[in-house]
Amino acid sequence: MSGGGLDGAAAGLEELAGLINFRVGAWQDFGYAEPPTPDCATIPPLGERSAKAIEAGHEAIKDIDQLIARLHQVRAQLVSELRQDEDIRAARADELLSRSRQMLQPVPCPDHRPVLDSAAGWYCAACGSDAPPARGAR
Repeated sequence: MSGGGLDGAAAGLEELAGLINFRVGAWQDFGYAEPPTPDCATIPPLGERSAKAIEAGHEAIKDIDQLIARLHQVRAQLVSELRQDEDIRAARADELLSRSRQMLQPVPCPDHRPVLDSAAGWYCAACGSDAPPARGAR
């Protein structure tokens, strides 16, 4: 696979598919299963195809194998990039959530002296905050 990331991996796939299409046509001696007009050729039956048609069929198989291998490379590159993108987005979301949580933390008043109520939890009568006492506070 050449450089250039996903663009490099996908480069030339369309041309290779076009070549396969051409070679399959050559395998069929450029005939039609149901000719659209009387002057169009039909596909010769198996066992009666020309040497050039047989060679084109073999080349088509080689090209199909190459296309499959290239598609697997493109798929692997795309999966890798999608996973990296997911990781980056998840890290960014985690950071935003962390900052949001920090902004939502109540700021205790200077006289913050919460008491623990068995039913309600922590409560400071001075500011109404439910924040627990700061570590080390008495």
